[in-house]
Amino acid sequence: MLKKLKNIISILLVLILLMPSIVKLEHSHEKFICNSKNLKHLHTFHQQCEVCNFEFSVFLSEKDDIALEKTELTDSYTNCYTALNLPNLSKYTFLLRAPPVI
Repeated sequence: MLKKLKNIISILLVLILLMPSIVKLEHSHEKFICNSKNLKHLHTFHQQCEVCNFEFSVFLSEKDDIALEKTELTDSYTNCYTALNLPNLSKYTFLLRAPPVI
């Protein structure tokens, strides 16, 4: 039962993610060519159609101002890292070699 519920939820999430793309693919405007030269009439123009101009964006369009704190440079530097001295390591360095190639 739990596996079936997980499958249903995953299918629903995929459909929700793909729904805008499916709507955009199925959305179309009628192509109309006007051959009239003497009549005054109005044609609708769909350049500002929200469905046609929809795009997924991975970036935010709002610009956030980030106030960075100014840090003072210091002249003194202390090394807080110490190296471990392992005297037994040099005895077994030959074990790191690969076997000879014939």
